[in-house]
Amino acid sequence: MQKISLIMPIYNAEPYLEEALDSVISQTLSEIEIICINDGSTDNSLEIIKEYAAKDERIKIIDKPNEGYGKTINRGLDEAKGEFIAVFEPDDILDKTIYEKLYAIAEKENLDVVKCNFFNYWSEKNKKKKSGLVSRCAKKQPFCPKDSLKIFTAHASIWAGIYRKSFLDENNIRLLETAGASYQDMSFTFKVLATVDKMYLLDEALLYYRQDNPNSSVNNPKKMYCVCDEYEEIGKFLDNHPEKKEIFNTQKLINQYRAYLWNLKRLDKSLQKEFLSRFSSDFREFYQKGKINDVFFKSIKKSEFMDLINNSERFYSKGVNSKRANNRKVIRKKFRNLVSGLNMRSDPARRQSNERNS
Repeated sequence: MQKISLIMPIYNAEPYLEEALDSVISQTLSEIEIICINDGSTDNSLEIIKEYAAKDERIKIIDKPNEGYGKTINRGLDEAKGEFIAVFEPDDILDKTIYEKLYAIAEKENLDVVKCNFFNYWSEKNKKKKSGLVSRCAKKQPFCPKDSLKIFTAHASIWAGIYRKSFLDENNIRLLETAGASYQDMSFTFKVLATVDKMYLLDEALLYYRQDNPNSSVNNPKKMYCVCDEYEEIGKFLDNHPEKKEIFNTQKLINQYRAYLWNLKRLDKSLQKEFLSRFSSDFREFYQKGKINDVFFKSIKKSEFMDLINNSERFYSKGVNSKRANNRKVIRKKFRNLVSGLNMRSDPARRQSNERNS
């Protein structure tokens, strides 16, 4: 059995693909299975993969029509034969020691999930900045997520970790397969964190997370309700696991509020009012059903929340459409690192460039 099955979802990744694959095949942990899934690319991505596969027998190619990020990753999960799963997106770059180090920790500590820190990386400027993932989320290692809820507010960074395949299979943890959607690592990450008993966060940054891909889904205003789909999936997951719902539902609501607010601000102005209606309606229902408690208001300003559910026009004019709210520096300061899996421009949402609307 291979130690790690590396799943690469690929859609029109030609500008970055060779650099990404070079970082994969040079890994110091050689016992890896490399599953390259071409999700209906229309550029030269498939030809590039074939060239690398001809030189490295560890590369397995799956060529299929475009079906989206969630379905592509799930196909890889079903095909994988390794002890652990890793997901690597083809516009990022791996440190050559990443999987050797993560696997060694998993074996030593007998863990199902191990993640590392990463650099935010701008290729054109040759600039990198280390994420604050570990310093914010874990004071000791290994740790249980329910004892350190800040991990739920961190970037999902599905691609900066390894996950024991038997853990994912036994707990039926997969990605949502909504066609043409984005942010599908959000519900996956929440399920992992709410299920795993112990995990490890390595402070060393071992992945370069590219920030200047123009195909970023953070720049796509069309996918207005993708965030809502992910939180509906999280809600269903918690409903099916009442013991987890008791522990994690308030954190889910905090994350959901912040994610909706982030999404509202990123949308084109012509779409903001429509999404605001959904935002207001969903949280009015949560409040009326008694799901919003005092712990929620330790993280979310109550007066702002009450405006949202009772006077959404005032909420919009004060918090979204005001001169202060539209000042980029203020937005960055106020919302940086608040959204699970959907950080602001200094740490953008997962691009998922292998997707297109279908």
